[in-house]
Amino acid sequence: MKRTFVGSTIYHIYLVILHIIRDSKYNINDTGDNLLLLIESTPLIEKLSPKLKQRFFRDVHIISERKEHLKGIGKFNYTVRRRTKLPPYLESKHPVLLNEKKFISESALYLCDTDSSKSYFLYEFGNNNIKMIEDGARTYIQRHSGLEQIIKQFITKTPIGGGFDKKVKTIYAQFPDKLPKPLQKKAKELNIKKEVALLNTAIKMEIFGIFLSPEALKLPGNNNALILTQPISEDKVIKNEKEKIAIYADLISKIPKKFNIILKVHPREKTVYQSHFKDITILPALFPIEILGLKDGFFFERGYTLYSTALSNLEIVKERFFLGKDYLDKFTVKATRDLIENMTIDTGAN
Repeated sequence: MKRTFVGSTIYHIYLVILHIIRDSKYNINDTGDNLLLLIESTPLIEKLSPKLKQRFFRDVHIISERKEHLKGIGKFNYTVRRRTKLPPYLESKHPVLLNEKKFISESALYLCDTDSSKSYFLYEFGNNNIKMIEDGARTYIQRHSGLEQIIKQFITKTPIGGGFDKKVKTIYAQFPDKLPKPLQKKAKELNIKKEVALLNTAIKMEIFGIFLSPEALKLPGNNNALILTQPISEDKVIKNEKEKIAIYADLISKIPKKFNIILKVHPREKTVYQSHFKDITILPALFPIEILGLKDGFFFERGYTLYSTALSNLEIVKERFFLGKDYLDKFTVKATRDLIENMTIDTGAN
């Protein structure tokens, strides 16, 4: 079976691999002919390419991100003439798009979210029964008002993000019943916990090894508390990085002193946490935290985050704390405040 996946994050890659395995009916020796195109937004993500190509993907290519597209064709063209200007620009900049165009048109096409950086694929392959794989917390909010959707559909003729575009026929999500109402009717479940439970130890270790060597990660002692950070300054949902550091410093102060604090950096963050927090263990960025559940030996008494849905995926965390509401006044974007206020969370507490 031919499949093309377009993503941009470590989380996308993990979900895509789980989907490939399930779609191949768990026959790990026949996973089909898969092409992976990664939008250039996660630093150093290209380092994963060699291992990704060992089994799951025929090839992996990096494609430029939205800010490069804006520079390349200009803001005016990007806003009102994107449909005609963007495809030739990208095919010239990335010849692989032309070289693989026939394959993509013949394959099942999956977009990991439908943000503007993936406009090319909605324009060129809009009749391909496009499928979408969720993008974490962002997929579970209504990102565009009805008026904004009308403007995008009929005036600027630009794709509607978050799975709302009519060209997206199916959405794979961990929690279909928590999606915005308009999306639920085209949703199918792709739940990490349920899929991992069906994998044998060998394939779990193979997936783990794509992101980390089995010996690379060791935790200090047994009484550990995990913090999952988020790219809130990079995504401009708070004022600046200084504000972000202040938020996480306050969050750390709320964790009882008896715990060893383990901070997992989000893959898209640029913050150097080591410069700000000296007495905690800081994990590397370039792996999805969910893969720790694939290997024995990882367990956390507590987990803390602002609003990352990744924490809900972790059975290796005994008790979960979502603290975004404590800092609601710091978030400058209404959609983010709404997401935090309306989150349905599993604390893991008995």
